[in-house]
Amino acid sequence: MKRNYKLILVIIAVAVFIVAFRKHQMVDNKESAIITGINNIIEYAHYHPADVNNHFSERVFNQFIEDLDPSKRYFLQSDIDELSVYKDSIDNEIRKGRTDFYKKIYAIVKKRQAESIEYIDEILEKGFDFDKDEVLNIDYKKIKPAKTKAELKERWRKYLKFNTLSRLYDKIKDQETKQKKDSAFKPKSIKELKQEALKATKKSIKTYIDALKDMEDMDYFAIYMNAITMQNDPHTNYFSPQGKERFDMDMSGSFEGIGARLQKEGDYVKIVEVIAGGPAWKDGKLKVGDIIQKVGQGDDEPVDIMGMRLSKVVKLIKGAKGTVVKLIVKRVDGSIETIPITRDRVELEETFAKSLLIKDNNQTFGYIYLPKFYIDFKDKDHRSAASDIKKELEKLKAENVGGIVLDLRNNGGGSLSTVIDIAGYFIDKGPVVQVRDKNDKVELLKDEDKNTVYNGKVVVLINELSASASEILAAALQDYNRAIIIGGNSYGKGTVQNLIGLNRVMGDNFGDLGALKWTTKKFYRISGGSTQRKGVIPDIIIPDTYMYLEIREKDEKTALLWDQIDKARHKIYQIPYKSQIVASEQQRIDTTALFQHIKEKARWIADKKKDNVIYLKLDKYIADLKKNEVISKRYDSLTVFESHFKFYSLPVDLKDNVKAQDTVFKTRRKKWIDAVKKDPYISEAVKILEKEYKS
Repeated sequence: MKRNYKLILVIIAVAVFIVAFRKHQMVDNKESAIITGINNIIEYAHYHPADVNNHFSERVFNQFIEDLDPSKRYFLQSDIDELSVYKDSIDNEIRKGRTDFYKKIYAIVKKRQAESIEYIDEILEKGFDFDKDEVLNIDYKKIKPAKTKAELKERWRKYLKFNTLSRLYDKIKDQETKQKKDSAFKPKSIKELKQEALKATKKSIKTYIDALKDMEDMDYFAIYMNAITMQNDPHTNYFSPQGKERFDMDMSGSFEGIGARLQKEGDYVKIVEVIAGGPAWKDGKLKVGDIIQKVGQGDDEPVDIMGMRLSKVVKLIKGAKGTVVKLIVKRVDGSIETIPITRDRVELEETFAKSLLIKDNNQTFGYIYLPKFYIDFKDKDHRSAASDIKKELEKLKAENVGGIVLDLRNNGGGSLSTVIDIAGYFIDKGPVVQVRDKNDKVELLKDEDKNTVYNGKVVVLINELSASASEILAAALQDYNRAIIIGGNSYGKGTVQNLIGLNRVMGDNFGDLGALKWTTKKFYRISGGSTQRKGVIPDIIIPDTYMYLEIREKDEKTALLWDQIDKARHKIYQIPYKSQIVASEQQRIDTTALFQHIKEKARWIADKKKDNVIYLKLDKYIADLKKNEVISKRYDSLTVFESHFKFYSLPVDLKDNVKAQDTVFKTRRKKWIDAVKKDPYISEAVKILEKEYKS
């Protein structure tokens, strides 16, 4: 894989440099370099590039307008009419590296945003009449652009009224609850509650406006580039320099900095979370609520960040491990303090694999939760999903568990190499996945290690948000008959992406150009079928609340099609009485009241999503919510489930001296165990293991 990847980079680099040289006169600015680089990479190296023609141009036109104004509260119909001259010429601009359409629409959207801020201030200053009988239609796909500024202003008024109305209802309901609990409680008047709700809306909208002002030209340009790239398929994406940094952090589950989450607060920046285990947390001086006023590097004079964009403040605070950043903060009590913090690697524990023991009478099982297939591309020796899963398996083996539940629900994928390694932990050796390139060449990716880390019973949990790498692992274990797969039909992402920095192919004349992630290949199961669109169908299907929503790959307009190739030779393991276990458990689940309720709720949620009218009159709004609450109460049994199984942290985890002293770890672990106890899907997985255990 590494050799092939390097070869692809060389081919792309040569091809793009040739084309870029021929078009040198057109590449005269950063945006032109980005659009030219992206277009040529996709043209030469995408698995199935879309035809860049007038139809493509129209799709980009419509997509970019929708991305900039999804709720139709900015653009006027006259703006769309003015822009429509570009509708069938964007394809020509892309080929020539021009950005005329982008520049024109950017100027219009900035103008409309500035006008909307004036609308917002004026509307909130007047307040709202909650006795007026009116509705808000949120079926934005069918709503046409406003014809006049007055119509735009009216849309903002209704939107802000709904925001305030929902806060007012929450306050009314909160008072009712307090009155039931305490007869001496003195409720506020409806007038006072309205004022509080309006104040909360003003604060929320100010945060929104600050975020809007914080967006730079490059942020909008990235949206435009993605309107172009995603016409090829949903997973071909452009990353701005900052977006690339976030992508790397997401893939590795770590970054170098101080370990704090920030939020814009007026002209300065507020600490909203201190990440457990990070440098700021270990230092203990930085507190949630502190306002950062200045940032200094080492012994340098601190820089005043008043009015500075949040992204720039974050860039000032982040830095290489071992370096010192100096924060001048204003405490909640008004005092000013200087806090020096030595930067270090910050690991986001919630992104990493973890395990528990499950006990029932004399039987013990293991549970492993894997939220993503993470890896640090810059430091391959650092922890990864593969190395962590191996450790968790070895710890569970040491406890002599009778089987393991591997939870891949909501796991959106990640590193392909970690999937191959993890699949190999459960099989002797052999193929894991087939990959086909644009020239129909098929490569068989194998586990070459004869050693098996865990050869016991396995149940894998998946759902509609288990995607890509999750599907490869689940499909491989299913095709080997190495595990019983349960849950919902997976997402259906069966494509491979590569990532390349645009500077590698366009040079360094225009600064950091960001990166392109583009689709280069398709995955195929070792049984031959693609996971694209179809996903992985579980051996035992368990209803869930999102099963009827259109949220899978097949619901994406530009998703590549399903197909199949020849199967790869592989071993078939034996699960004693599997067909009987699957049949009996499926029948039991299908007739279990809990899962029947879940299925009913799923249908209700799907139907409710089609209800696009919101009442803006207080009594009608409350009546509509109460009607839904009555329906929702039918499903109260779903929230009171608690497993009869006992869940424990592994002894080796509790012996860890750092964790043993870490109150944050203890609190988070307790919350996690409580959540696992209330998860019926995990209990079903254990029941299936018990059936296997007894077979």
